[in-house]
Formats: sequence, C-alpha cells, structure tokens
Amino acid sequence: MHDGTIEMPGAGGATGLAGDYVLAPGVVRVWFADLTALSGQKAAMRALLSGDEVERADRFLMERLTDRFILRRGLLRLLLGRCTGRDPAGLVFDYGTHGKPSLPGGPAFNLSDSEDSLAIAVAAEGRIGVDIERLRSIESADGIADRFFHATERAALQGLGPERRDEGFLLAWTRKEAFIKAAGVGLSMPLDQFAVEVKPDAPPALLDVDTRLRGDVGVPADWSLFDRRVLPGTIAAIAAHGTGWMVETRVIDAGFVG
Repeated sequence: MHDGTIEMPGAGGATGLAGDYVLAPGVVRVWFADLTALSGQKAAMRALLSGDEVERADRFLMERLTDRFILRRGLLRLLLGRCTGRDPAGLVFDYGTHGKPSLPGGPAFNLSDSEDSLAIAVAAEGRIGVDIERLRSIESADGIADRFFHATERAALQGLGPERRDEGFLLAWTRKEAFIKAAGVGLSMPLDQFAVEVKPDAPPALLDVDTRLRGDVGVPADWSLFDRRVLPGTIAAIAAHGTGWMVETRVIDAGFVG
C-alpha cells in the first residue's frame, strides 16, 4: 500500500456507506465536523456521556465551552460505537499513564479541535495522532518558534516570505502536535528535540529526532505525516507510526446523529 489519501467529503453519517465504519488495516480515517452546524444535537450527545464526562462538561464557566465538550465527546462515542458495534453510551475509556484516552480492544483513535472545528482520527490499530488549527495570523509566531522550535524549523520559517510565515508556523505546529500525540509519551515531549517540515510547498515529513527521544519514538523513517484541508479555513495534520499508511477523510453532518 502506498502513502496517499482518499477524500470523500459528505460520505459520513447515517445515510453514508456502511463501509465507513469498517476499519481496514493500514488506513487512518479522519472524520471532520463543524460543531456550529451540529449545535441542535447537544441533548442527544449529552445523553451518551458518562457521569464523569457530564461533570467535566458542567465545570466549564462558559456555556459555549460546555457545548463544545458535549458535542466532541458525544460524537467521539457515537463514531467509536459504530466502528465497534457497541453501545456508544457504554464505552469505557482507559486514560493510561500520560492521560491519553484509549479504548480497550481498539480501535486506535485521537481527537483534536480548534474552536468549533473538530477532527477525529481512527485506525484499526497503531499509534496515531491528529491536530487541527484554524488558518490565521499568529502575532507571537516568531517568539514561540524562537523559544520552542527545533533549529531546523526556525531556519526554515525565517526563510519564508512574510506572506507564508503564518502558514508555515501552523504547518509546523499541527505536525508537531500530531506527532507528539501519536508518540504517546506525554505532551511534555520537548518541541525542540524533533523537527518537522515547515515549508508549505514541501511534503509533510518528520525530519529529525534527537537521540534523547529515539528510545521512545524511534527515528524519522519510522513515521508518516500527512496534511489535510477539509473544513474551510483550517489545516489538519495526521501522524502515524510506520509507513505505507493511507488517509481517508469523511465529513460529519447532521445526518450522522440521526
């Protein structure tokens, strides 16, 4: 199998193909959702949450944050329930040593959101991670890069014209976050001890891993990185351990819940 993508916007949902929930080996399927379009499903999603998830939702001080949490977790449960053939409300997550949620017996999954944009990556097995960000101007990009990024990334960002630098920064950020999440060794992994490709016109790639990390995550050749721009005004990165992965995308609409 070759690295690649199959993009099928609008194919997700109760009216979609039954095969959408069958997870083939070597495939990462990423489901995207605009939560503003699903706000009417909040009650149905809340009904799927566990007691501790409801408590977490109700601790947010702002209603919009509560609503986003309910929709995120409810959609995750609904999707995993369909992938496993199990009751979404009955799923019990294991949070592991570093707090990354997993589902005993699989599948592997990871979730990311940026305001009302959501991405959920699912695979039959393996170490996977996803991150999504809104494309926007980052006022403190240079300072963040100088403080936290690898020297290779900083040099590449400085080599971009001003009109591409924000995009380059967000490419770096999403790819680094996706890799950290896939690696599964904790979000405290130093950002300056590994490097990703940041140039917008270059293929996504893991370029370098410091020797201090290699015992936990291996070398760059052990990993695959992908970018996807599915929801308007956003960019998402997907990381997967190993090679030969294919990425497929779906879009969740209101019919998904019905």
